Amino acid sequence: MRSILGTFLVLGLALTGADAADIVQPVASMDVPYSWTGLYVGANAGGAFGKVDGDFIGIPGSADIGNFTGGALVGANYQYGQWVLGIEGDINYLGFKKEFSPGANGGGGLGAEASVDAFGTIRGRVGYAFDRWLPYVTAGVAMGDVKIDEHVFGVAKTKFQTGYAVGGGVEYAFSNNWTARAEYLYVDLGKKDFGFDPIDPYNVRTNFSVVRAALAYKF
Repeated sequence: MRSILGTFLVLGLALTGADAADIVQPVASMDVPYSWTGLYVGANAGGAFGKVDGDFIGIPGSADIGNFTGGALVGANYQYGQWVLGIEGDINYLGFKKEFSPGANGGGGLGAEASVDAFGTIRGRVGYAFDRWLPYVTAGVAMGDVKIDEHVFGVAKTKFQTGYAVGGGVEYAFSNNWTARAEYLYVDLGKKDFGFDPIDPYNVRTNFSVVRAALAYKF
């Protein structure tokens, strides 16, 4: 009797184990949907293309921006269904410096040099996730120091200019922690009077486009 009971017990355990394996294995093999929720840090690199426009008593000048740009970024996402809401900040090197054209000796233009060493943005992001793919739009505040070295007045001034940034891109999570993206931003730092002349405004407007790639680590 004991041997029969032992046989049935061993058989029952074997069958139970087989059923459990059949249940667990498919569940373990199922793909878990990717979640974009979390904090992240990263780096970006690309190109900036635009111009700095100057105007003084109707005398125009323009300095074309065409430079490498790169920097660091930090942000956070929250996913609700397929919608992803986020906030992101970045600080970026630009290193742009160029004379206004036409210059003072080029037919009545401005005699000055414009430079922008760096710029930053704080933006909101809205995306719609297709599992590990995230197309998104972004908009927020842009800021940067614009320096004008005025040759006629012999004075150099730096102004902190603020404006806006808008754009969009697509991001892909190629692992649970790492993402890569391609992004376009239009950055407008607004118009500022540099005050070289106490009577007439010396207005300077800075705007440029940024095309860049970024790599980020999500915690």
